[in-house]
Amino acid sequence: MQWQADHFEEIPAIVVGCLATMIPLMPRIAVSSLYGSIYPSVQNLLLAARAAGLGACLITLPLWSTFLARRALGLPWTVTPCAVIPIGWPRGRYGPTTRKPVGEVVHLDRWGNQPFRAG
Repeated sequence: MQWQADHFEEIPAIVVGCLATMIPLMPRIAVSSLYGSIYPSVQNLLLAARAAGLGACLITLPLWSTFLARRALGLPWTVTPCAVIPIGWPRGRYGPTTRKPVGEVVHLDRWGNQPFRAG
C-alpha cells in the first residue's frame, strides 16, 4: 500500500467510478444505496483485471475530498466520484489466490454462530 501511495503517478491506468447524480441530502441508508449501485461494476472490473493477469484494487482515500477530486478530474457537480481503481502489473508474488474455508468466515443468524466451522 505504501508503494502505491509513493508511486501513484506511475500507475499505468486509474479508473474512477462515478455516479452521474448529485448525492442528495437524505438519510444515510439512502445515500449508501446510491453508492452501493456502483460497487458491483467495480467488482466485475477487479475480476476482469485478475483474469487478464493484472493487479487492481478498490481504494477511496484519494476521494477524501470530493470537491478536490472533482476539480482534478474536471467533473461537473452532477457527477460524484465514488471509487478509485488503480490497474497495473503486479509487483512480487502473484498467483493463485488462497481463501479461508467458508465455514471459518460464515456466521449463521447471528455473530459467533458458526455451525459449519471445522473442528
